[in-house]
Amino acid sequence: MCNQSYFYPFAIIPSHAWSNDLIEADKNVKLLQIPGVASLLLVVAFGIGSFSILLPLSPDWAIRGGASEAAAGSVTAILMAFTILTQLSVNRALKRFGWGSVLATGLLSLGAPAMLQATSSALPVILLSSAVRGIGFGILTVGGATAIALLVPAARRGAAVGIYGLAVAGPQLVLVSSAPILEQHLGKLVVTLIATLPVLGLFWTYSLGRLLNDHTKPENASAAQASTQSKSTLRVISPVLLSLVIVTSSGGAILTFASQITADAASATIALLCLTGFATPTRWAFGSLSDRYPARYLICGLALACCLGMAALGASVLTSNAVWRLALLYLGSTLLGVSYGGMQSATLVCAYRLAGNSRLAQVSVLWNVTFDLGTGAGAMLTGIIAATTGFAAAFGFLSIAAVLSAVIILTSLRSAKA
Repeated sequence: MCNQSYFYPFAIIPSHAWSNDLIEADKNVKLLQIPGVASLLLVVAFGIGSFSILLPLSPDWAIRGGASEAAAGSVTAILMAFTILTQLSVNRALKRFGWGSVLATGLLSLGAPAMLQATSSALPVILLSSAVRGIGFGILTVGGATAIALLVPAARRGAAVGIYGLAVAGPQLVLVSSAPILEQHLGKLVVTLIATLPVLGLFWTYSLGRLLNDHTKPENASAAQASTQSKSTLRVISPVLLSLVIVTSSGGAILTFASQITADAASATIALLCLTGFATPTRWAFGSLSDRYPARYLICGLALACCLGMAALGASVLTSNAVWRLALLYLGSTLLGVSYGGMQSATLVCAYRLAGNSRLAQVSVLWNVTFDLGTGAGAMLTGIIAATTGFAAAFGFLSIAAVLSAVIILTSLRSAKA
């Protein structure tokens, strides 16, 4: 490939002009100038945008089509079930079919079925299209996280994970909350057309796929990587995944039950804005910080922020003073938002370092599945505890769990260079 050129959104860059050694040596090289990075971020943003804009609308359309609320809830359940099942199979598909074909399949699976929901609000149609979209989302989440780690050298990986986090969190922050308003003013057809935007990403999948295939050619593992091969990837990164699952469980609890722990819809909305609004920039910031400081220390600090945030949220439920209730609610949501966003980048970077470059794809699968399971498990666990002892006890349990995860990170990774 030494004389090939690849097309990227902002320039035509000859591939022989770039190598990981050159990029790593020149710290002033901007991430978007590294071949494949800008293309990947655009593809991911299109896909996540499509996923986000229909996430709150599809269940509502099912209800309008005559489905019960319980049946409408199965729309999201089917979507996430197919997402997780697909995530477990992405690596095998990449090895068999290559990056270009798999990425193209993911984008088509996300974009094309959206038009089915424009034609009918019948529950079977929405369930079928959601299942196919779950396949696309599963491919994109695992493939995207693996690709950004492959394209950028290890010394710049934290910043790359951070900017990748912006490409993921930005569309979610904007479109999940604005989707009902967009439908109200633009109509269902226009919204579903927006959801087909991932199809435009096919323009970059061929060149991006060839570049990623070159990056995944078998190479000799370093001595450091070889020393970890005797241990399973899950065992190596399990302390990191524990911290991630506790924070995502806490986030899932608040995202699900915000309206139940607040006095009115306005305070619930502000609390959710505190969470999501702080999560997006901190996801980017802690990615960059992970290049400069040991990620395990960042994870420990973020776990403590989660602990304090959940404690404040628990206290907000118990206090009878309206002013203190709101102050604790917003403080807790903000601290949790910082932890929720920062933990995503810090844990992914730390897991990549612990597992080594030869197991980036395996780390991506485990990280994404843990994130999705944690979000659902947090909502379920909080609901079970709250039904018997109240929300304060549920939040207190998650607060204590966050402290324990911080201790485990510091003790288990004491000798690790992560």
